[in-house]
Amino acid sequence: MPRSLALAALGLLAAGCAGGPAGEPTPTTATDFRPAQIRQPMLVVRVTFGPGTYDPRERDILAGEYQGALLEGLNARAVLARDVEVRGERDRKPEARAAVARARELGADHVIAVEVQVARVETVFCRPERRPFYATVNVWRQGVEVARAADGALRVVVAQGSALDETEFDADCENPRRSRRLAPREAIEAAVKKLLGRVLGP
Repeated sequence: MPRSLALAALGLLAAGCAGGPAGEPTPTTATDFRPAQIRQPMLVVRVTFGPGTYDPRERDILAGEYQGALLEGLNARAVLARDVEVRGERDRKPEARAAVARARELGADHVIAVEVQVARVETVFCRPERRPFYATVNVWRQGVEVARAADGALRVVVAQGSALDETEFDADCENPRRSRRLAPREAIEAAVKKLLGRVLGP
């Protein structure tokens, strides 16, 4: 990657990881990026598990459902992945330069790298609107980076712990007893919709 492009990419990444007013990572999009530029990407997905107890079968099911929902969401938007690389908990995060080189070999236009952590944690709801209450739920913490295959330039950076996170819970702040726990598939579909909306637009 030319030095100027590398420096630009590093600057974009640093901006994406900087804290916002509430101390959360700030999502970043390149000024000249347009969602329509993504037509045949290479997809890299890594699903890990954080706090909480998950047996091996549950881990496989949740990871498989997430990957399936992501591909279905892309297909529904007429975005056909040239290749899908699935990484597990024991795999390291993909090296950006290698992923971009692989995408070029495949004829992909972009690399979409999705990092997801599933954690079962006690979460507070309905704050500050109403009296807050707590529930232990699965939280899907999503992050995504989009790089252009032609030169490796970063186009979109959204870190985990940002607006892309989704919980398996539908909180009713008017009447907490009416709150309901979502089925894993519902939460996964909502999470994927949120992520693709950020990358590909509404």
